[in-house]
Amino acid sequence: MIFIREAGRRHVDAIVDQWNALMEIHRNLDADFFYATEYSDGDYKHIISETINNKSDDKKIIIALHKDAVVGYVTIEIVRFSMLMYNFDPFCVIGDIMIAEPYRNKGLGKKFIEEAKKIAKKQNVKKLMLNVFGKNKTSYEYFKHLGFEDMMYQMTMLIE
Repeated sequence: MIFIREAGRRHVDAIVDQWNALMEIHRNLDADFFYATEYSDGDYKHIISETINNKSDDKKIIIALHKDAVVGYVTIEIVRFSMLMYNFDPFCVIGDIMIAEPYRNKGLGKKFIEEAKKIAKKQNVKKLMLNVFGKNKTSYEYFKHLGFEDMMYQMTMLIE
């Protein structure tokens, strides 16, 4: 059985391992954009540790556990837009979302989205937001299937 719960300190290294797998997926989609940088496992580990240690209602890491092993995770943050010239209510941002390959297509992605909805509702937030890398058609189609809609397009151009 797979359990969904908030991450604890003992899960940090496993989350970093999952993040590395996520970065490898992205590098396989676009090696020019997702090339190795100075940003290290240690930096990501620090960010994850701080999020877990701070115990904020606005920032959570949710994990999927199978036999005490982390098989997926999602980062969730409530963002309160502060620029008065825009009419934005707060929204819930789903950051990283990763599920180990043997556990995909078993409903975990949907469970992670449901957890994000619960966190958002507790904060009286009515909108979920996430980014999908443009070349990741599988994830894009999955999130469309769950009810996400296109809001904005981000475009790039190489300068030669």
